[in-house]
Amino acid sequence: MTQRSLSLTLGFCAALAAPLTIAATPQPLPAGAAGFDARHVERGDYAGRRPLAASRLGEAAPAAAGRGTGMPAAWAALGPYGGDVTSVAVSPVDAALVLAGTAPANGGGGTLYRSVDGAANWTAVPAMTFRSIFDIEFTPSGTAYAATDGGVWSSSDQGVNWTQHNLGIGTAQLVTDLTIDPTNPSVIWAGVDDAFGSQPINLVRSTDGGLTWSNVTPPRSTAMSATAVAVDPTNSQNVAATFAGWIGGTELWVSTNGGTTWTNRSAGLPSNPLRAVVLDGSRLLVGGGQMFGSQFVGLYLSNDLGQNWSALHDESWPLLCVTDIAVDPNDPQTILASIDGAGINRSTDGGNTWEIAVGGSSILSAQSVRYAPGSSQTVLVGAASLGVYRSTDGGDAFAASTIGIAELALYAVDTSPTDPNLIAVAFQGNNNGGVLSSSNGGIDWTAESVPPTRYSSVRFAPDGTLYALSAGPSSVAPEGLYRRNGDGSWTSLGPDQGTLFESDLITIRFGTTASTIYLGGADFGVAGSERTVWRSVDGGTTWAKTHEGTDGDKVADIESVAGRGGQYLVATYDGPAGGALRSSDGGLSWTETRNGLPDFARFGRLCSTAATPGTMYMSMWDSWGTGAIYRSTNDGASWTRGWTGGNLSDVACHPHEPGVLYAAQQSADAVIRSTDGGTSFTPFATGLGAAGAPVELALSKTGGLPLLYLATSRGSFVTLRDPSSETLFADGFD
Repeated sequence: MTQRSLSLTLGFCAALAAPLTIAATPQPLPAGAAGFDARHVERGDYAGRRPLAASRLGEAAPAAAGRGTGMPAAWAALGPYGGDVTSVAVSPVDAALVLAGTAPANGGGGTLYRSVDGAANWTAVPAMTFRSIFDIEFTPSGTAYAATDGGVWSSSDQGVNWTQHNLGIGTAQLVTDLTIDPTNPSVIWAGVDDAFGSQPINLVRSTDGGLTWSNVTPPRSTAMSATAVAVDPTNSQNVAATFAGWIGGTELWVSTNGGTTWTNRSAGLPSNPLRAVVLDGSRLLVGGGQMFGSQFVGLYLSNDLGQNWSALHDESWPLLCVTDIAVDPNDPQTILASIDGAGINRSTDGGNTWEIAVGGSSILSAQSVRYAPGSSQTVLVGAASLGVYRSTDGGDAFAASTIGIAELALYAVDTSPTDPNLIAVAFQGNNNGGVLSSSNGGIDWTAESVPPTRYSSVRFAPDGTLYALSAGPSSVAPEGLYRRNGDGSWTSLGPDQGTLFESDLITIRFGTTASTIYLGGADFGVAGSERTVWRSVDGGTTWAKTHEGTDGDKVADIESVAGRGGQYLVATYDGPAGGALRSSDGGLSWTETRNGLPDFARFGRLCSTAATPGTMYMSMWDSWGTGAIYRSTNDGASWTRGWTGGNLSDVACHPHEPGVLYAAQQSADAVIRSTDGGTSFTPFATGLGAAGAPVELALSKTGGLPLLYLATSRGSFVTLRDPSSETLFADGFD
């Protein structure tokens, strides 16, 4: 029995508040934790998920193997693993068989994953790729059922092959939740999404294993999606179901005759969305809450099937946003609550007292929590972005268990100018996100202890310090720039325009030193909607808004013109038409620079390199169907069009080779390469067949072979060789 809701319907929650400086050093593990560390995301040296060389990037060079002849790039997936995992279930007949489902926050279609080694490694199930999964349940005999965006599916061969079951309710068959009658596995309950009010049938039941279905929807007051359903294991006539609307509102209904009639038991509960429900005979547990509109709920208990309610959460909970509830199968006094944005809370005395974010789980936007059948020790968590986490000691310690789930939607990637092994990526979901870093060239990834907000950019400063740019929500922690300190903690630097979400910032650029910082984006909410550039000359201690432009526009990128001592800068902005800005005084003032640019200049990105001082390159969409490269050779004063083709998401300049550019393309070849300053491009995408949509490019900055990194909607990738380098090596290192 599961108790989660459709994340697309309810949105995600994140912590109510987070300290401005957060300890990043892993805490001592509890006794018996066997080395688990929830901050360690994964070991990446599996199935080509890292560069071919076993050595670190800075170690001695192996023997040469050949020369460059314009060969296409050889890309390899670098990780980190992850994805928006909504449900994880262990087979009751084979503890090594585990199924996990994803439903991406961006709605791009998910996947069902299968593990045959207890969740250590995962492979995608071919029949269920590009299908969002919202719940997975097993019958006692091992038949698996999945709630998907295309109805209910079942498998009788350990999740290898799947059969679709038509609910008979029309085309809108997005199933949010499943529950199997504990006393009769042929009886299955399915909660259905209301499809923006177009689907009035939101709870159905099958008595023949899913062959046929009947409508058992309670008489709700308004259109709502079913979010969770529970059946009493001691009396299967007792059923509870929760419902919630797209923009708020909720109801809890209880039936004592198997769904023939229903009673509304919402009185005494918050009117905010309910997302989880458990019936275990003597108790009815309900949880919920969502960040949108600060619609928080928490966890509630009724001992009389909903006639009276009492709160089980207390003042120790930093967040009242429960996504799932699990009760220890051997000890009903032990309750786990998964919290969207704040990990797993645990009570061992029936909810009288609580341990908060147990096992180092505070970094998780937990979407589901479940005990393995019959076990009090094995606990599996599905988390937004970070995938699957597992505990083998009842929740005392959690560790990532996500190898093979390659769906982490990245928003940015950068490399350190002081250490070739340092890489960082930013990710975000609905009102949650984070930063992951690697200190060994992508072999291992660690979750940074930044507040769990959306992160739009990560950048290493010229001195090697890592910065991250939060795009809110401000109810979790202030939006703006965060800096990683020497001890691994993070500090908020602003700029702060108030207590609300007032700055939607998306890009970071440094001057010649770490003291000068530029941020670009737009004002938001009560601050307005004008595009903005912020400037600090004291490392983020104080800020000045040096540009405030047109309503509805947003500064998308900022770049210093190479070879000009930091005095000349160019910024692109996006909006109804898009365009570019130019500064000739170190960012103190900005003017439009549209000479040579088209009227439609959307999604512009910039690069400049010391190999061609005074030259700036810009990638953009110059129509809804085409992209183009524009070049300026006079510090951004005017522009000339070069290559045109598919829509582009980024451009990167080779640090040493004049005229060598790389562009990330949203159709055809994911990466293309130019050797003539953007006049023409050739494919540079060998090995990127499994990559998602390309987002951002980054080149190594420490000299030697310039490795090229690509952030995508399905993790990051790295080139193993670059044909612009004179000598190529079999493993990609010089």
